[in-house]
Amino acid sequence: MGNYWSSDFYIYSRNASDEKWSLDIELKEGNPMSRFKHEVYAHALQKRHKEAKALYLYCGYSRVAKAIIEGDEVKYLVITFCSDEASKEWDQCQEQMDKVYVDVVWLERPFLNSWVYHVEENKLVRKYQNFKMDMKK
Repeated sequence: MGNYWSSDFYIYSRNASDEKWSLDIELKEGNPMSRFKHEVYAHALQKRHKEAKALYLYCGYSRVAKAIIEGDEVKYLVITFCSDEASKEWDQCQEQMDKVYVDVVWLERPFLNSWVYHVEENKLVRKYQNFKMDMKK
């Protein structure tokens, strides 16, 4: 994945109730952005990371991306990237699951059935709105 100074990638979550950080996944193989994309979709669809406020992709000690669901009445998934390269990689990659190191559309279809993309002026941000309003508080 890109030109990063480290090959150690991690996915962290932050708990919504107590703000505690948790190391969820240590990525040793596959494409870290593809795996992060899968985890973000799973979080947005409430299939995984149900107690999480946000998910983070780190390369060593540097944040590559942050995904957070914001809003009360209308939910927005906001993904912020550290660089133009990282945001472009998000746009171009598919998903990868644990021990399946092939880019495939796993959760993208159900995700796009509930979330619609919003065009942002900031090229480091990707924003989606939950138009089915099916997320519980």
